[in-house]
Amino acid sequence: MEFTLLFLATAIVMLAAWRGPRPLALGLFAAVLIACVATYLHHATDTLKLSF
Repeated sequence: MEFTLLFLATAIVMLAAWRGPRPLALGLFAAVLIACVATYLHHATDTLKLSF
């Protein structure tokens, strides 16, 4: 679910970069970039339960 939200947020950033003012687009881009890094770190630190 969070990946769908990140994808939609990225689409909104692209629309803001295309049609909106530059500071708004840069601010939204920074927010989405931070959210992507936080999501990556959340999933990268999960331990895998392997049984072999």
